[in-house]
Amino acid sequence: MITTTKTISRAVYSNPTTSIVQGITEIQLKDMLLNHKGCSPVTIVSMTDPDMNKTGNPFFGLVKKVSRVNGMIGWSYENAVNKQLAREDKTADFVAKPRKWGIRLTGTPLVENKGNFYLEMKVEKSLDHRYEDLQGNALDDSTLAQVRKFIKVKAKPQTQGTDKEIILRDYKLENILSITYKGTCYLVTH
Repeated sequence: MITTTKTISRAVYSNPTTSIVQGITEIQLKDMLLNHKGCSPVTIVSMTDPDMNKTGNPFFGLVKKVSRVNGMIGWSYENAVNKQLAREDKTADFVAKPRKWGIRLTGTPLVENKGNFYLEMKVEKSLDHRYEDLQGNALDDSTLAQVRKFIKVKAKPQTQGTDKEIILRDYKLENILSITYKGTCYLVTH
């Protein structure tokens, strides 16, 4: 449950442009997404553990990444890659490989894995991100410089064949603080 001012400020990080704000539980979010049809734009704020090296890392487990991104849900990865290939005047013959983990719930933007649910999203734009300590305080520049030494670099897809990468991300529902969906910003309580 959202109980602190810092948690609320994280949820509306960089203030959404919509004036309609509504509370929603994680279960209600899952139900809403299970009933989602078609392709829709969303903006989410998520709080995750950054992907960091553990060895010799004094910051491991002590840092959170709060991100605000927008993108599309209910989309087709294979179609998106083929459309990008066509825009780049390349042969649009991409065939997506099966997921390495989880089960895509047909007709929804959700993936289920070991009892957890994830929102599959095509990231269009990373609007902002910041790193915080466990109390919700933004890291100062000096600390952030030290933390960045341990953050892993994400590998680029090797099979798309596109010049511009199609970014697919799976966001665990329990890590979503807010989602702006169909004109409403939902603050998610856990």
